[in-house]
Amino acid sequence: MKNIILSILFVACAALAVVCFVQESKLQKQGAELAQSKQQLATLQTELKEKTDAIEAAKLSEVKNKILQQTLNESTTAAVEQSKKAEQLQQSLAEAKTNNPLHSISAMLKDPKMREMMKAQQKAVIGPMIAKQYGDLFTQLNLTPDQQANLKDLIEKRMLAGADAGVSMMDDSIDASQRADLVKQIKTQTDEVDSEIKEALGDQNYQAFQAYEKTVPDRMNVSQFNDQFAGTSSALSADQQTQLIQAMSDARNNFNWTSGLNQQNPGANGDVASLLTDENIDKFTQEREQFDDQFLARAQQILTPEQLQAFKAFQATQRQMQIMGMKMAKQMLGH
Repeated sequence: MKNIILSILFVACAALAVVCFVQESKLQKQGAELAQSKQQLATLQTELKEKTDAIEAAKLSEVKNKILQQTLNESTTAAVEQSKKAEQLQQSLAEAKTNNPLHSISAMLKDPKMREMMKAQQKAVIGPMIAKQYGDLFTQLNLTPDQQANLKDLIEKRMLAGADAGVSMMDDSIDASQRADLVKQIKTQTDEVDSEIKEALGDQNYQAFQAYEKTVPDRMNVSQFNDQFAGTSSALSADQQTQLIQAMSDARNNFNWTSGLNQQNPGANGDVASLLTDENIDKFTQEREQFDDQFLARAQQILTPEQLQAFKAFQATQRQMQIMGMKMAKQMLGH
C-alpha cells in the first residue's frame, strides 16, 4: 500500500463488503419469513371470523356448539401465536436494518475462518492488480521474467503485511496503545520489504520504482474508469489513458493539500486514530472536491464531452467511497 491509512481503508472496505453480504442475506431470509408469517396470520384470522360466525349460528345443537367452541379456542391460540411470531420477526427485521454493522464486523474478525477468508480475498485482488498496475514499470525497467516475478512477489508481500496488521486493528477489544504498536509493525514490515526491493533492483532502478509508485493511485483510477466503460463510446484510447494518468499525477503533486490525511505516509508514528477525526475527514472531503473540480478543467483537454461527463460521475463515486471508508475506519478504531 502507499501508506498505512490506505492499508486500513483496504481492510475496512473488505470488511464492509463481507458484512453487507451477510446482512443482506439475513434481511432477505427474515423478510421472506415475515411475509409468510403475515400470510399465515391473515388466513388464521379469516378462519377465526368464519368460525366465530358459525358458533353464533350453531346454537340449535349443544354438541355442535361444543365442537365449534373447541375449534374456535384452538384457532384463537394458533392466531395469537402466529401474531406473536410476526411481531418478533418484524422487530428482528427492524433491528437488522438499524444495527451498527461495525459490531458485526468486529465480531466476524475474531473468527479465524473469517480472517482467513478475508486474507484470501485480499490476495486474490492484489495479485492481478500488481500485474496490471506495474506492467508499464516492468517494461520501463526492462526486467527479465524472473526479475518481474520476484518484484511482483515483493510488492505483494508488502501489501499483505499491511493488510494483515490492518485486520487486527479492526478488533474492538484492543486499545489505542495496541493499535499504535500494530501501525509501527506495518511500517517496520513494509520498510523491510522496501529494502529487499532496493537490493533486488539496484539504486538507479529503485529510484525509478519510487517515482513510478507515486503514479500508481492515479493509474488505478484511470484503469477502473476504463474498465467500467469498456466497450462503450466513453472508453479511453491508450493515448488518452497515458495523458490522463500524467495529468492527474501532476495535478495531485501541485495541489495544496492541507488535510493530515493527505500528507506523506500519514499515521506512520502509530497515532492513526488522531488523524481520523471529523475535522480532518471534513477537510479532506472539501479538498478532494476542490481537486476533482479543478482537474475536470484539465481533463476536458484530453477527453470528449461524453467521456468528461462519465469521468465526472466516476470521480464523485470514487470520492464518496473513499470518504465512507475513512468514516468507517474512524468508527472501527473507536475514535
